[in-house]
Amino acid sequence: MLHTHNLVWPIEDDKGQQLNHVQIHTITVGQQRELSHNHQQDDNQLLWECICLSTGLTPSELKKLVTPDFNSIREHVLELMQSTAATLLADEFNLDEPTLLIPIQGDDGQEKTGYKLRPPTVATTELMETHQDEWERTLFISASCCGFTHQELMRLSLPDWNQLQERLIDFLQQPADYFR
Repeated sequence: MLHTHNLVWPIEDDKGQQLNHVQIHTITVGQQRELSHNHQQDDNQLLWECICLSTGLTPSELKKLVTPDFNSIREHVLELMQSTAATLLADEFNLDEPTLLIPIQGDDGQEKTGYKLRPPTVATTELMETHQDEWERTLFISASCCGFTHQELMRLSLPDWNQLQERLIDFLQQPADYFR
């Protein structure tokens, strides 16, 4: 959990219990990709589903919220979906050896709390370009530079994913002096 929103106007949940606060969690890359696939033509429904997934609220519970409470929850969910881990972590943040905001379980069953990031070689970048699909290119370069498998990448929280992508864009676009 990353944020709790105390409802200004409490509601009754689907079980008849009073709901005074809503816990807002991050969602994973895999969850967001699945929702995006299911709601390709409807951005409003996509956001609605992301809010349900992030809060654990049912659609009927969301509809019971008053608009100001809903607006606050929507704002927090969007912030978690669009922010980087460095933005959300108060501590010093090492861009080349990031600590995960939300640790993941690795394919080997071990908890992964961070990773070491390395810039791609020219050969790796050329190999990335051989992938036909943009998503496959993104997964390839991400896995190549951080050491996570495709499945592990799908378990990353969106802020952790956004952090990785931001740094990879730097590696792909910036000259060497940028990193000195």
